[in-house]
Amino acid sequence: MKLQTLLLAITTALIFTFHSRITQALSIPSGFQAIVKTTGVQVYKKDSTNGKLEYVTVVNTSQGTIENLIGAVGKTSQEKVSKKTLSNFWQDAVRQNTSSRKARVVVNGAFFSTREQPTGIAFGLKVRGSLISFGYAIGKEYPGQIRTFAFNSLLASANIQTYLQQTFARFPEVVGALDVNADKFATRYLPRTFIGVRDDNGDRIKETVLLYSSNYARQSDASRVLRDFGANAQAMLDGGGSTGIIVDGKPLITTNRLIPHAIAVYAGK
Repeated sequence: MKLQTLLLAITTALIFTFHSRITQALSIPSGFQAIVKTTGVQVYKKDSTNGKLEYVTVVNTSQGTIENLIGAVGKTSQEKVSKKTLSNFWQDAVRQNTSSRKARVVVNGAFFSTREQPTGIAFGLKVRGSLISFGYAIGKEYPGQIRTFAFNSLLASANIQTYLQQTFARFPEVVGALDVNADKFATRYLPRTFIGVRDDNGDRIKETVLLYSSNYARQSDASRVLRDFGANAQAMLDGGGSTGIIVDGKPLITTNRLIPHAIAVYAGK
């Protein structure tokens, strides 16, 4: 009888710990308010009175959808991609709406050369199963600090890890990125785009993706917000003049820079 009581107490404690961990991961940091809440997608904005804009898009890929969008791929060199505006990418996203899913958010994505049109992709890109590039900067820039954001919307899984070419073989969608500590003017207040992933149900599969967008942040600020939203891993996407976010057709952080790649978020599957 005493053994049964002890086992019951241990089981109860484990269940409480498990649910407490999940609840903590799903908590919303102070100051952030939901401006979009729909199937599989939420967008949060932080209250600010000084012109600083901060948004976090949360996508549960078991209910929502993430897709890579790219410009036209070069005919003579598949590694070169045409650049266009984020507004053009929003239009591309809307054209892919179906009866069961609707575009809600588009943000900028991969690092690239601003001096070329069409341009190369710095740290690799694979889109809908088609390899665009392993990255022109691999082995030349940020040694040991290159990461990949890889995802499979059909399997509702995503991951951020150290750059390996094998990742491009394992996932249909891969975006090269940088470690959050790579020095891209780290301590300066600049537009930033970061990405994170988290496991909400404790099954060790990261099904939720978090996209951070700000017009005025240090790298540590962006990283801290993603941690506060429960990110288990995170990485840095292109920032500065490339950072932009469009929600339901409205630019919330505007950019005039032409970019070769964007990430679209859809409510529904």
